Amino acid sequence: MTQNSDVLRKNILIELGLQDLSEDRKIDLLSKMSDLIQKRVLLRVIKSLGVEDKQEFDRLIGTENEKAIFKFLISKVPNIEEITDEEVIAFKEEVVEKVKSLNL
Repeated sequence: MTQNSDVLRKNILIELGLQDLSEDRKIDLLSKMSDLIQKRVLLRVIKSLGVEDKQEFDRLIGTENEKAIFKFLISKVPNIEEITDEEVIAFKEEVVEKVKSLNL
């Protein structure tokens, strides 16, 4: 198993020592983390699109049709899963490192 797959598999709440939070608090925290990761992935994806594809993406965002947006992204960014994994790993490593540096 590679170091990256280890990072992907580890539960970030346990790594941060937050496993004893209430379920509601855990869900809220994980939701916020997920939102941040999604934004990071989207920023990378948008940077990789050409001008016409960016315009098409903007149009699709306006429709709020999640299936169409997802289909478009998969067709234009075939390595989107790899990008997502990279952003999850980077996010986890950054958060864990920040918490460790605070000596909590």
